[in-house]
Amino acid sequence: MKLNIGSGILGANSPWADWVNVDFAAFEEDKGDWSLAEYLNFDMRNTPWPLDNEVAECIFASHVFEHIEYNRIEGFIGECYRVLKPGGPIRMICPDPRVFIRNWQIRNREFIRDCYGQENWDRWDYENNPHLGFTDMFFPDHYAHANCPSIDMAMMFLIRAGFRIVQEMNYGNSRFPKYFGTMRPVSDNPEGHPETMDNRPGMSWYLEAVK
Repeated sequence: MKLNIGSGILGANSPWADWVNVDFAAFEEDKGDWSLAEYLNFDMRNTPWPLDNEVAECIFASHVFEHIEYNRIEGFIGECYRVLKPGGPIRMICPDPRVFIRNWQIRNREFIRDCYGQENWDRWDYENNPHLGFTDMFFPDHYAHANCPSIDMAMMFLIRAGFRIVQEMNYGNSRFPKYFGTMRPVSDNPEGHPETMDNRPGMSWYLEAVK
């Protein structure tokens, strides 16, 4: 099992068809081609997960950690550790507060537009309230985010759970390309690795750890 937690619609895209996905939103109505992928129906914020010990070769968790309340993070990371096979990697991607603060300091409004898109720019009136735009990613008001996930905090929880080789990575750069892909195009990829699973460059941090 390759486990994609908080997968969203990414799980329905053909390059990741062999992943098992966890996203309870997939079981709501009118999800269209979400049904093309395999989904497990449980809320990853609640522990223990309905999975056996050491069943996952790897875990991919993109923009899900910020949705976990602080008092549930230890249990969430503990479950990631429990279901991973020894030697299995986890790759985490989250909005990076360092990036948002740097752009706030130089008042880069285009960064806000790039992050949230024009629809949310208009919906939440970031034009007239740019300070909200620079901080919205880390509060529950509009995007159901439950914590401000610095990479240092994530590292601490991973180390505490027993993970080793906890390391900050870059977009499209992985120590485990057979799972998480590579930035090289498939046509120039003799090992057959998928294209990178990474997303949202310019606003995220990337982190890998090994059980």
